[in-house]
Amino acid sequence: MLAAALACLALAAHAQPAGLDATLRAGGYVAVPMTRHGDAHLAIELHVNGVRGRFIVDTGAGRTVIDRAAQSRFADGRDVVAGGVATGAGGSGLAIAALPGSRLRIGAYRDDAFTAHFLALDHVNAAFSQRGEAAVDGVVGADVLVRGAAVIDYPNLRLYLRNPDAGRGAGSPSPTSSPSSSGQR
Repeated sequence: MLAAALACLALAAHAQPAGLDATLRAGGYVAVPMTRHGDAHLAIELHVNGVRGRFIVDTGAGRTVIDRAAQSRFADGRDVVAGGVATGAGGSGLAIAALPGSRLRIGAYRDDAFTAHFLALDHVNAAFSQRGEAAVDGVVGADVLVRGAAVIDYPNLRLYLRNPDAGRGAGSPSPTSSPSSSGQR
């Protein structure tokens, strides 16, 4: 009897809040599985211009960036334009390049008006390497998280996004808070 009670408690600790998935899906959200990258970061797979990559989800990053070292893979054969200078944790004064008109796909989430940004992420991947973790192709930031009205389900490792063209009427669920877009990376 005690074992059954403990098993129920263990299941409840990792159970999804009642109706969260159904409510979000009814509101036009799609669920994207996340995985742990090392011991502290959450990662997702996504496609930019048809190219698959592994990205860290970073609610503190002002924009989504792709490692400059992977630019030729993700740029779809097109030329990027200078995008100024970016600052963020681990670096400042970093040159950034932009590729407007890119296509972003994260699971069933689609954004065909995405601007890909390229930034040297050597410092990020060097830190992962020092801890024996794999390099990443980029970081998903507030530009995507806000546009997709992101909801993060940490216990179940799910990222919910709503497609930009999904209806957002009064009956649609919306997150109670959005990631800040004040910083940039």
